[in-house]
Amino acid sequence: MEQKLWLSKFGHREHEWQQRILKPRQVPGVRAQQGFDALRNVQQNLQTVRSALTGQGIEFVQLPQISRFQPILVVSERQVTAVIETAAKLPRSEGWQMTIVGRNSRTMAIAAAKAMPKEVRRIYLERRITDAGGITLSTPQEQVVIEPWKVLGKGTERVDGETHIPGTLHRKILKRTTAIEYITPDNWRRAVDENESAIEWSHPHVLDVEGPVDIVYTWVDGSDPEWSRRKQLAAGTVVEDEFNETAANFSRYASRDELLYSLRSVEYYANWVNHIYIVTDKQIPEWLNTEHPKITVVDHTEIFSDPSVLPVFNSHAIESQLHHIPGLSEKYLYLNDDFFFMRPVEPTLFYTGNGLSRFFPSTAPLDVDPASARDLPVLSAAKRNRTYMIENHGRVVTNKFKHTPQPQLRSVLEAMESEHPELFAQVAASRFRHPDDYSIPSALYHFDAYARGKAIDSRIKYGYMDIARTDAELYLQRLSRRTDLDVLCLNDTNTSEEGAERLNSILRDFLEERFPVPSSFEKTTGGSMGRVTQ
Repeated sequence: MEQKLWLSKFGHREHEWQQRILKPRQVPGVRAQQGFDALRNVQQNLQTVRSALTGQGIEFVQLPQISRFQPILVVSERQVTAVIETAAKLPRSEGWQMTIVGRNSRTMAIAAAKAMPKEVRRIYLERRITDAGGITLSTPQEQVVIEPWKVLGKGTERVDGETHIPGTLHRKILKRTTAIEYITPDNWRRAVDENESAIEWSHPHVLDVEGPVDIVYTWVDGSDPEWSRRKQLAAGTVVEDEFNETAANFSRYASRDELLYSLRSVEYYANWVNHIYIVTDKQIPEWLNTEHPKITVVDHTEIFSDPSVLPVFNSHAIESQLHHIPGLSEKYLYLNDDFFFMRPVEPTLFYTGNGLSRFFPSTAPLDVDPASARDLPVLSAAKRNRTYMIENHGRVVTNKFKHTPQPQLRSVLEAMESEHPELFAQVAASRFRHPDDYSIPSALYHFDAYARGKAIDSRIKYGYMDIARTDAELYLQRLSRRTDLDVLCLNDTNTSEEGAERLNSILRDFLEERFPVPSSFEKTTGGSMGRVTQ
């Protein structure tokens, strides 16, 4: 394994001696001072570019778009040289860099772009943000895009057969990726003179997601002595023949401060989230900033319809009660603490503009046997879900779901519980994972909501890793190079206590390198809050 790790690093030129020899040229980066937030960065970048263009007397119009990222500014193609000269003055010492793209998406040198300004299709401006050690935090989604558009003369035909008004600016890129393709002289002047150089829609776009979106985490610290005592007492009531041995193993309750890094990923890449609820059993992470206005810690006693069934140590039971959280929004994402956002994402990844929640089916099928104690708890619950769908909707389901954030609609879960109170009560009272469980929000909800016309199957770029695999270090190294993932799940299915120390070290190194800057959700200590619970 060590040889494979060495060769993998060698192939990607990651050894320190390779980097010293090669010394790749890199734009200096500005160090993140107050955490990292891609949404805040793109807004700051946009303001800087707008101010720079305005300061040089260059007119521009910002296009309306659903996305919060990669804002597009339109300029006349006659202004290309002035735009390039202005952009070149943005200080490299603050991480600014420019990329010019011409016809056929080919990169152009500054001199070539000035010599052939009509060939320029896009100018990308971005600011490199780093941590104290020089690790790049910023992403391409924070770029500001400037598009030079052609100024039309008399007699230019429109696609509908009419002619364009002379002086209209028309997009030169043929691939249709913007909501507007031409701007008439009157609309240009109105945007520049009356609307701060922007065209805005009068109402929200039909595809945009309206309303707040919350996040709900479930979290446990298995090293807490009081919690362990409660668990040991509860375990004495279990009937062995009805119990899969993995239902209460060490890995299911181990805490490696994944929540700390998961929250960093939220602030890095999804800080549009309205509020974050952390559901626990009389526990609060010692590093958590409970005074943060976006954070609420919720105890099990606050959400269980029948508190007499507590304590429970079954995620199926706990998650069946999450929609009872006081103040929870209609739309919320249910996350385990081993989920991480890996690049900027938006609400449209999880919901549709007409209010449906999205779900992400796996290609992994269920077997045809009924649920039993021989099944892993997740599989037996999936089979129970299948029976529910047959009995209540006359439909069969065959597949599992990807390990991703779970978009939920509170009203659908309330309707499900109203129609099947005995099912919810049964799952809530299941102290440890049991073959009779249902996985309500993480699987059954999606099928039921789909049958009600409230959900839709969708796609997401995700990565999944069982950190108990023997080549964990090599696989994490490969994951560290990925830039195409929306989310990542680092699941621990069955790690022994004996192997935990080495795994903790490997996992900490990966997470600390990927999310090195503390978030505002952590107590201020003057340094990184990364720790691993032993």
